Amino acid sequence: MSGGDTEAGGSEFERRTRALLVQSADELPGAVRSRLTQARHAALATRSLRSPSVTRRWMPLGAAVAAVLALLIVYVPHGRSPLESPVPGAGLEDIELLTDTDAMPLNGDQDVDYDFYEWAAAEAAGAAGPAVGS
Repeated sequence: MSGGDTEAGGSEFERRTRALLVQSADELPGAVRSRLTQARHAALATRSLRSPSVTRRWMPLGAAVAAVLALLIVYVPHGRSPLESPVPGAGLEDIELLTDTDAMPLNGDQDVDYDFYEWAAAEAAGAAGPAVGS
């Protein structure tokens, strides 16, 4: 019952109960009262320390859940596999280009038709050069 209760029986009950508790506490020996006070303060300190530790206990779990969700978002296939190449067969085409023996040599050791390149450069510049090979 609260102190603002207007019932006569309720407030009388509270007053008698309070008086009995105070009287019984005053009759306790000093050593017992001291131990009870210490136990009360220890319980209150434990209670105040417990609430932050609950959040500390849940923080690693929350971080682990966030990491798992991030991995699922990245690695769950969305229409195609994440390991699938966007250009299928690109590696094989590269190997074919490297191993093609009929391709134009780009080093100076091979026979290069320099006349063709001179003629192509002259045509690009707009000068009509002599026709080579005709």
